[in-house]
Amino acid sequence: MDLALLWTIQLSGLAAFLLIQLLPRSAKKIAPAIGIALSFLAAAASAKLLLDHANGFGLPVQFSHPWLAVSDRAVWPNIPVERYALFVGFLLDPLNLTMITLVTSISFFVQLFSFYYMNEDRSRARYFGFLSFFSFSMTGLVLSNNLLQTFLFWELVGLTSYLLIGFWYEKESAATAARKAFVVNRLADLGFYLGIILVLILFGSLNFTDLKSQALAQVLPPATLTLVGVLVFLGVMGKSAQFPFHVWLPDAMEGPTPVSALIHSATMVAAGVFLLHRAFDLFSASATTLLVILSVGCLTALTGAALATIQRDMKRILAYSTVSQLGLMTMAVGAGSSTAGFFHLSTHAYFKSLLFLTSGVFIHRFHTNDIWEIGQKGGKNDRLAIGFLAFGLLSLSGLPPLAGFFSKDLILEAIKEKNLFFYSGALFVSFLTAYYSFRMFLVIARGRIRREERPHAESRALKISRNVPLLCLATLSLVAAFLGMPSFHFNFEMLLTTAAILVSGGGLAILRFRDPEAAEQKLLAGKTFMQKILERKFFIDDAYEFLVKKVGLAIAHALNRFDRTVINGLMVNETSFSVMRLGRLAALLQNGALQDYLAWAMTGGVLILFAFLHFYRGTP
Repeated sequence: MDLALLWTIQLSGLAAFLLIQLLPRSAKKIAPAIGIALSFLAAAASAKLLLDHANGFGLPVQFSHPWLAVSDRAVWPNIPVERYALFVGFLLDPLNLTMITLVTSISFFVQLFSFYYMNEDRSRARYFGFLSFFSFSMTGLVLSNNLLQTFLFWELVGLTSYLLIGFWYEKESAATAARKAFVVNRLADLGFYLGIILVLILFGSLNFTDLKSQALAQVLPPATLTLVGVLVFLGVMGKSAQFPFHVWLPDAMEGPTPVSALIHSATMVAAGVFLLHRAFDLFSASATTLLVILSVGCLTALTGAALATIQRDMKRILAYSTVSQLGLMTMAVGAGSSTAGFFHLSTHAYFKSLLFLTSGVFIHRFHTNDIWEIGQKGGKNDRLAIGFLAFGLLSLSGLPPLAGFFSKDLILEAIKEKNLFFYSGALFVSFLTAYYSFRMFLVIARGRIRREERPHAESRALKISRNVPLLCLATLSLVAAFLGMPSFHFNFEMLLTTAAILVSGGGLAILRFRDPEAAEQKLLAGKTFMQKILERKFFIDDAYEFLVKKVGLAIAHALNRFDRTVINGLMVNETSFSVMRLGRLAALLQNGALQDYLAWAMTGGVLILFAFLHFYRGTP
């Protein structure tokens, strides 16, 4: 039964994608129904698995099949590996049982919401096809039982992300954002790929059940463990938008808003953090690797939180917030607490996807992403949306007893036990989170309405597809917090710390943005030095542009000139031209004239006779 359910989860998205592609043009209008129905089937199968193994009974279970025998002897000197083989299969344990439930449930609600959001788009069939293919890729990644199979689906997820970010490819900004995401992730994935090769050659197995800290330490020296861990972590840095590879995620907001909810807040970017937990023994085998992970996570969390404080675009605020929260999850893993990081991943996925879908409601109604414009067009009058926005932002800020409070406090406790310096960084991130969350809500909810836009008349089906996902995601956020509470240990000191952060961050936002129009005028009147730095995104994008356009293109031009003048010019073309000239010269000997042949023969004979006489005279 488990295997049948796993195949149902895995193939539902692929089946939806293929069916939508095979539909004749006249029947493309039923594409949303196919995508929604099969995503519901996958979510139902995941729920059945979760209920069957609610107490961990019968887990872990693995379905593995030999794929390829690579070698029956060591391929590297002094490595005690006698047989190399690759396997494919499913692994089911509490970790990916939770993750697959999260992925399929959010996928279903996003597909359902997309029926409302993409109702008037002419390319709906293409959209739902890509969305379904993403679900297939993501479920394959989560259910894989080894690193190589994970990597294959990892790349499919990247491909689908590229297609969905650039869905409106006629917009130059969307096409550019898609290319940027694709290139940045490919650079990071190179490290992941090299890490997989090293693990296979040096350890002999890529199966997650074999990658245990003690087993790795017995075979590999500490320096090699660090190298392998850092290389695999590079892939995580790209997929989960860790510093300095975080630059692609805010630009990815050019895609449709439901795509942002599914891929760029809840599932795709969480894939990197999921891998940190899935292969935690590989990373924890080296203390240096954990320190690198902790440091990168801290930089990411601080960068994302700081940049979120000055954004006007609603989706970009949430995007930088996602970067920051992913950094906190990564910090938890670096601090040695895989449980805290994964708990925050689970709660964050639900309330952040809720926030993105809620922003989709505002954007769909008011036709703008600017939070000041939304407030001036009557954003606060959409009571349902403003209520879900408040719920999601309070969860993000860590207000007890909402989901974000429990999971974030677990992370803070884990980091505090590890290192006080990084703990202070995490506290500052939490302060900034409360600040930009309250700022966003106040600008929308307290904006002075100038020209209110009334909502368009919508059918009952559209209203259901809009409201049901929001209500369900809010509920699931609370359920996730409730299920994770057994791992939460009440700490009165931490509760006071969290309350102080929330009050100070929220209070500062209230002080500055209780009158959004006055705050906007003040911001436009003059910008501080720090605001200018934040608007330039700490010059990280500028650095990339300099490296690519100035350094990279200069090197490319130099190599191109070397290739044309030396490789093609001197080595290839000049060699062929010399052969051709020699051929033309030799052709003179084959002109068919007998008198020329006799002349050449006589000349040759005279030269041979002259050489012979010269040699004979010189011989004693």
